[in-house]
Amino acid sequence: MERRTLLTKLVHGGSALVGLVIGLPALIAGISPALQGRRGERWRPLGKLEQFPVGQTQAAIIEHESEGEPRPLSRQGVYVWRPTADEVVVFSRSCTDLGCPIIWDSGSQCFYCPCHGGIFARDGSRMAGPPDRELFRYANRVRDGVLEVDVFSVPPMA
Repeated sequence: MERRTLLTKLVHGGSALVGLVIGLPALIAGISPALQGRRGERWRPLGKLEQFPVGQTQAAIIEHESEGEPRPLSRQGVYVWRPTADEVVVFSRSCTDLGCPIIWDSGSQCFYCPCHGGIFARDGSRMAGPPDRELFRYANRVRDGVLEVDVFSVPPMA
């Protein structure tokens, strides 16, 4: 075998090995969410139902128990709207365009995204700006007078 042929095969083999070392973890990371399946449900309390008056929108906090971490809790903001006595809507605090935290403006009765000017109506529907979809809504239920939300009912990072 000639020296040139041997060196060519070594360079091609080394390149293939480097590509495998880099590409295999990337491939596994890319397909692993599909292999995990549905996450199920995880219900967290928001507070007593009477804390959320009918006809008003107000901020609330979901407290997550951290699993295996030194800090006891992490917090996530949401907005609770109670249009009627029998209906409760819990909105994610993240804008559906870039994930910026939205702000409830009680004067205009709208949600506003300060990052790029997205505006959402009180019912979460898109009114103006770059977002192309309505606000994400959490699945919720009332158990023993306590409003609970399923934290897995909205997309991650919402």
